[in-house]
Amino acid sequence: MFAPDISPSSGHSLALLGLSPHLTPRSGSLLEIGSGTGVVAVLSAVAGCERVVAADINPQAVRNTASNAARHGVADRVRAVRSDLFDGLDPAERFDVIFWHSNYVLAPADYAYRDMHERGYVDPGYAAHRRYLAQAGAWLAPGGRVLLHFSSRGDLAALEQVADETGCRLVAARTLSAREGEHQIEHTLLEVVARRG
Repeated sequence: MFAPDISPSSGHSLALLGLSPHLTPRSGSLLEIGSGTGVVAVLSAVAGCERVVAADINPQAVRNTASNAARHGVADRVRAVRSDLFDGLDPAERFDVIFWHSNYVLAPADYAYRDMHERGYVDPGYAAHRRYLAQAGAWLAPGGRVLLHFSSRGDLAALEQVADETGCRLVAARTLSAREGEHQIEHTLLEVVARRG
């Protein structure tokens, strides 16, 4: 989990999703992959989502999300679960929106994480992205959307190749540019859609 003063990327996710600076009313269900502190999950419930599942591989993040949901009065609508992408979910669940602020920094496929924090921003060989692109559609309700927060710190060409190999294509739904330290970073909300034909 990253504090906002260390990493402003949660704020960028909120902006890309239209949850900041003013809460836009929402409805339906949301699955957030990699919930961290639960900012997106909790604010989505505050904004009107009836059912939110916040999934994270880090048990500390799961506890933090649950605590923040209770603190903001939405514990009845936000369920935090420990899950490596989709493997900890109820197989019968379906969602109107699936969102992942991905660990978009590409590392060699044999890269070994040095600590839990690296899982939040590094993906060896884009293996997690491959799983997300291949599996997310199976968790959608009819008419639902699969969304992915990506940035210029990642390798979009490599991700597009993974999408092609998994039968998907990526469509930029919204972008924003932000200064982070000495760098100007482009953040993009990508919609994952099935490739036709």
